Amino acid sequence: MKYELAHCTARGTRPMNQDRIAIAERDNAVLMVVADGLGGHRGGEIAAEILAQTLVHSLQVVRNKIIERPSAFLALGVMQAHQAILRRGRASIVAIQPRTTCVMCLVQNGYAYWAHVGDSRLYHFRHGRLVQRTKDHSTVEELRHDGLVSEDEMRSHPQKGKLTKCVGGPNKPTIALGEETLLAHDDVLLLCSDGLWEAYTPEEFSRMLTHDSLEEAIENMVLGAERKMKESCDNVSAVCLRWLERVPLALPLQGNVPVQIDEQSLIGTAASNQASIKHHDKPSTSKKPERNVADEIRELEQFLRNRDPDRKA
Repeated sequence: MKYELAHCTARGTRPMNQDRIAIAERDNAVLMVVADGLGGHRGGEIAAEILAQTLVHSLQVVRNKIIERPSAFLALGVMQAHQAILRRGRASIVAIQPRTTCVMCLVQNGYAYWAHVGDSRLYHFRHGRLVQRTKDHSTVEELRHDGLVSEDEMRSHPQKGKLTKCVGGPNKPTIALGEETLLAHDDVLLLCSDGLWEAYTPEEFSRMLTHDSLEEAIENMVLGAERKMKESCDNVSAVCLRWLERVPLALPLQGNVPVQIDEQSLIGTAASNQASIKHHDKPSTSKKPERNVADEIRELEQFLRNRDPDRKA
């Protein structure tokens, strides 16, 4: 796969940086993660760190050449991170409830799959135009959906920081999954925390991303946000990919549409898939069975147990 990657993070005017960014690569795939720890709850940086590490490890332990259900794979990683964050909070000397938003994107063989919780965003640009962006889990996004505020007014609205969903905390997260998207030559995927998108319009993003050097474009974008927002600047983080291939590298795997999914529906889908496999597949004694998502889940759970020895099997 041919692509260009860039990333940058800055503290802004906050006393510490609670954002975390992560990238993991393999021959036919790259995973990008941005997590924004919630400053209104103790341990936001802990939640963001756990989420980023969990998602990266989930890719590293996969031995199959192809992740056959990429969206479910991402959703599972978020669910596992949520449980790990809760355990870490309970294990503190003084119990805390670390929380984080997140956005992640897996690009595999020229197709992009993304997921998010909260108001960390993904923007998809093609030919200098915004194709789509993720929809925030926030009060102000609901106001925009109802036609009460504009896209531009969202960036400075007094309720822009009021989230309806996050990872960590007492409620299990509902995860927004994007549709399987075939990338075209020069497409750009921008993942960022709210500290970046509140500083720029989509049109400004598009202009800045035309720079020949993606690395310089992202650095200028992040540092420019610090200057533009001045004393109100939040933590600012971005990961960006520019796709350089000209032809598709594989056939689509999912053909799905955007959905909202929670833990119960994910488990139900997995159980249905397993039942279908058992009903239709004939047992074979001549070939070693291939690893499936269940194997990947077990390895991910083992990783989480290693991070938290008190986790019960």
